Amino acid sequence: MTAADLDPDLLKAFLAVAEHRSFTRAATILNRTQSAVSVQIKRLEDRLDVRLFHRTRSGVALSAAGQELLVYAKRLLDLNAEAVDALRPRRREAVVRLGAMDDYGTIVIPPLLAYFARSYPEIRVEIDTG
Repeated sequence: MTAADLDPDLLKAFLAVAEHRSFTRAATILNRTQSAVSVQIKRLEDRLDVRLFHRTRSGVALSAAGQELLVYAKRLLDLNAEAVDALRPRRREAVVRLGAMDDYGTIVIPPLLAYFARSYPEIRVEIDTG
């Protein structure tokens, strides 16, 4: 019998559902459909032969196995990101300057900038609103 591999994409879906307690919210965060996230969780549960969530009408809760996997999933994904970052060629730092209306600068842009900052940590963003 061979050990089950933990696919990082499945772990990302698991972590999103666990953190947001909802397949629908996790799907939005992951930019996928709710059914795609459900399939990923089902694949992970089948691969591990364990239930990771208790599903209810009001949302989902981690099972005991899900609680245990949560610790490992965070560590594995953090280690994966660390390895990629360590091996990725260093790029020049850069500055991007944006101008936006107040509504966009305070409501729409912050989540986009958070995603951008995680994806491109070497790029500094300056924003002026008005």
